[in-house]
Formats: sequence, C-alpha cells, structure tokens
Amino acid sequence: MLGRLWPPEEAAALASSIILEYTGMNRGAQLAFGDRTAEKEQLERILDAAGRAAAGEPLQYILGYTIFCGERIEVGSGVLIPRPETEEMTAMIIAENSGFTGTVTDLCTGSGCIAIALSAAFPEATVVAAENSPAALRAAARNIQLTGTSVQLIAADILSQAPETVPVSDIIVSNPPYVRMSEMSDMHGNVTEYEPHEALFVPDNDPLLYYRAIAAIADARLEPGGALWLEVNEQLAAETASLLRRDIYENISIIKDIRGKERFIKAVRHER
Repeated sequence: MLGRLWPPEEAAALASSIILEYTGMNRGAQLAFGDRTAEKEQLERILDAAGRAAAGEPLQYILGYTIFCGERIEVGSGVLIPRPETEEMTAMIIAENSGFTGTVTDLCTGSGCIAIALSAAFPEATVVAAENSPAALRAAARNIQLTGTSVQLIAADILSQAPETVPVSDIIVSNPPYVRMSEMSDMHGNVTEYEPHEALFVPDNDPLLYYRAIAAIADARLEPGGALWLEVNEQLAAETASLLRRDIYENISIIKDIRGKERFIKAVRHER
C-alpha cells in the first residue's frame, strides 16, 4: 500500500511508525514478534492510517502530533508541520544561552514549536510568540496549554503592524514563509497538497518580504547585545543577510544546517 507512493525505506519507516503508534511495539519488537496479530480496533486504526499515508497525507497530520525538541506538538490542517531544520536552529539557541532569563520573541510562530521549546529550556525567561493565522493561533494556544509552558501568545501581522506590537527583546527568532512559488514544483505532493501554502510560499518577485519586516522589527525592538536568529531559503541566504544593517549588527553569520545548506542567519546587535 505505502510502496505505491514512497521508496521502500521510507514506506517501511512509515509503516513502523504507524504500528508503534497504535500497538506500542517499537521496530525491534515488530521484528521479533512480527507474527503477532493486532487486535481488531488496532488493526482498523493501522489500516486507516496506512491508507491515508498511501494517499499522501503527512504522518504528523494522521497522528495529530510531532515531537519537537522533546515536546509533543499537536499539528493539523492549516498548521505547518515543524521541520528538522527548525529544530536544529532552536537547539543552537538553547545551547548558546544556558540559564537565559531575558525576553525572547518568536515571530511567525505557527504551531508554537520554537517558543514552546525555548520556554521549556528557559523557564525563567519571558517568551512571546506572534502569529497572524487563526488556525495557527488556535494550535499554538492549545500546544502552550498542553505543554504547560508560559508562552505569551499574541495575534500580530508582522507585514502590517507597527514594530511596537512586539516587546523589546534579547532574542528575536523567526522561521517565516520563504519558499518561492517557482520552487513548488520541486516539492513532494504531501507538502504542497496538504500543508498551508500561506505558511510556506512567497512570491518570486518579492521573496524577502517577511525578512524585511522582521529586520525592521529587530532594528526597533532588539536590545543592544541581543541576537536575531532566522531560518532562511538556502538559495537566498546571502541576499537575506544583506538586509541587516552593518551599523546596527555585528557578527552577521550565515550558518549551514546538518546537510550543509545555508539555512540559518545569526546577527548580534552592537552593544551601543
């Protein structure tokens, strides 16, 4: 069933994840006790999930959640599924800021995954998450409640609202939409047919529109010595970095992800 859409290794991994979810049997147990028969209700749920995955629906939507930096994050229709690259950037921020007690703001928070992970890592910090999409705001609010983190969620359209909407912050982080519409044809159907386009895509003639808005907010609201972190389109990293003013920021760095792609930008505001 899954092999019609996915390569053998990915199909096997999907099948294993589905079986684990509904039976509690991990891959080792599946190999050791593969001749066991699932109970009727378990079997029905496994077959339903496998059918949906075979049709292209992302596994995270089928299960209703994903794990991000150790936190269970619920996702569903209208909410972008957190990516490993985003988790990688968040882990970098956590690693560099042990014991952080200042204010961090996550722009375009989506499911709330970055803000929640940072709040869990920095329990004494003030963590603010901003989002415009009603579906994402609902999901983020639920995830904040379910994880027991103290993230302050605000409804804000960074493209139109004044920078003063955002609190003065020691860290500003964002993973905004950055995939150009012309790149859609290179993406798998389980992304383009199921995930919200407004959270993914930007027009080819203005692919940096969110980053200009973020830069303007950071220029006005980032504390001296504070850090700006961005996840970016690997093909536009240099162009995105050029938006940051050298008279405001020092150490503007383009950082490669684990696959060697230019995926992140970190910039530190001058102390004075």
